[in-house]
Amino acid sequence: MSGGVRVEVPAARRYSRMAEIAAVHAANHQGFSPDDTANLGQVIKEAVMLLLDPERPNGTMAFDFQSKAGIVTVEAQLEQRGGKPIPLDRIDRFESSAGSLVDSWKLDPDEHRLWLQKSV
Repeated sequence: MSGGVRVEVPAARRYSRMAEIAAVHAANHQGFSPDDTANLGQVIKEAVMLLLDPERPNGTMAFDFQSKAGIVTVEAQLEQRGGKPIPLDRIDRFESSAGSLVDSWKLDPDEHRLWLQKSV
């Protein structure tokens, strides 16, 4: 896998596996170790928990994967309007559980948008 892949799923936790599979596929093709590959899959699970808005269950989650030269970049967004910003407790949970598993991450809590980067 070199280049980009977009995965769009309904905004429900049970559909996150599709995005996890895409992340694992990208990591495998970039030569990640088994541990780093598993970590990236775990980060995607945590990203879903971070971005979902339980008060507004309708919508779509979009994951854009870019992979090249040993780097996987992910942009994830809950595509619905009118929701509340992501609460600080969920941001703290993501940071403590997944923040150290990637090289860098950035969050726009108002837009429910997350950027991640992981390298070999």
